[in-house]
Amino acid sequence: MSDSVHGRLPSLQGFITRPPSPTLAAYVQRFWWVEGDGSQTFDEQMLHPDGGSGVIFNFADPLNFDGTPRRPRTLIAGPQLASSRLQLVGQVRMMGVRFSPGMGAAMFGIGLDELAGFHDADWPSLGLARLVDQLAELERGAQQAVVERELLRRLPASQTHRTPVQQLLTQIAAEGGRARLADLFQSVPLGQRQLERLFRHQVGMTPKQFSRIQRVALVRNQLRTDQPLLDTALACGYSDQAHFIHDFKSVVGMTPGQYRLRTKNS
Repeated sequence: MSDSVHGRLPSLQGFITRPPSPTLAAYVQRFWWVEGDGSQTFDEQMLHPDGGSGVIFNFADPLNFDGTPRRPRTLIAGPQLASSRLQLVGQVRMMGVRFSPGMGAAMFGIGLDELAGFHDADWPSLGLARLVDQLAELERGAQQAVVERELLRRLPASQTHRTPVQQLLTQIAAEGGRARLADLFQSVPLGQRQLERLFRHQVGMTPKQFSRIQRVALVRNQLRTDQPLLDTALACGYSDQAHFIHDFKSVVGMTPGQYRLRTKNS
């Protein structure tokens, strides 16, 4: 899923990204880092769902998501159905890895339907929290190398990416969530009930929920222009404005008009 559709990366001073090694490219979208100090003013960042998941290693002050401080130094950022707000205060120094939709389950060794939202990564079955002290002493390049070694160790023995779930996921994303799921189900060589169960396990949400966040991401991209809201709704596959507004507000937490105003003022 491209950043052009799912929204710009956080506009934070000190925010940088790096691509994964080729071996991990099918699993990892990016590695990222943010650094800053209390003298800087960080704007509140909206983190929009894309169907992916990740890990955050925090080496400084607690993070604040949606008004709730998160004190663990290692956090699982599980799949989200709605946008969240990140507030950064005090000393800021963290590293993260972002997995592509459907790929986090292979790395965590646990179904993503159990990891929705933000969680302390200090679970025995995850074993990721033990890395944070080692990473805190390293430079960025060395940090990425350590995390990549750990992720490569976790790769499933059979690295088959073109599974029925990945096939359906790719088709939904390619259509920006506008295609009829009933039609897409017919193109995947697996029964609908079994496919939905596997999709929820691997992606952390249902195909319908994934389709919704893809379409809302398409709307957010369109809202950067000045085209009328009704034209935006029709271009993104909505047949009526009420459904368009309901879907958008359920994911982003504000109406399309409010979101457009916010982006223009930011």
